Amino acid sequence: MAKQLQKYNDDVADTVLIKAFSNGDEKAFEVLYYRYNNSLYGYLNNLCNNNNFETDDIFEETWLKVIDKLPQYRDCGKFSAWLFRIARNIFIDRLRHNKPDRTVPIDTENEFMLPADTGLTPERNLAADDIGNVLRKAISTLQPEQREVFLLREEEDLTFKEIAEIQNCSLGTVLSRMRYALKNLRNILKETEKGGFLK
Repeated sequence: MAKQLQKYNDDVADTVLIKAFSNGDEKAFEVLYYRYNNSLYGYLNNLCNNNNFETDDIFEETWLKVIDKLPQYRDCGKFSAWLFRIARNIFIDRLRHNKPDRTVPIDTENEFMLPADTGLTPERNLAADDIGNVLRKAISTLQPEQREVFLLREEEDLTFKEIAEIQNCSLGTVLSRMRYALKNLRNILKETEKGGFLK
């Protein structure tokens, strides 16, 4: 694999790889795939609440759609934002197909300010693993769109503008979702502490 992809080093821009693939260079696509497959899988796994079967299906479907659409890709932001938007659309389509009566709550209040102090760090002395487990459980209880914003921002390091493009909503809505995600996580961790786990 390494020898096959030698002509493309880690510094090659996504746009160069996309153009090369559009001109028939399949190796360029392989570089893109290996560059983003782990982050895409992690993103989908979080969306699917660790349902590996569902994650695998959407992961494969996403890359098939990317291969189909890549020649029409226009440089209008990060490739990862475009990739994640495709994955999210597939996820939502499947959600609607499998659970037609399910509604995903959407925060529409125009609250643009994020809290200065998220309060996510417990004051107690916990082992790192314990804190990680508590945080993962807390994140899994967030409303789907809040959880998605939080993970795209904190784990994938996307800007709020890029997240808004992925979620197909306004920047204000994304900021509101992030604000509520942080507020809910803080409340969940406080309740956990009161319940004795963080004592």
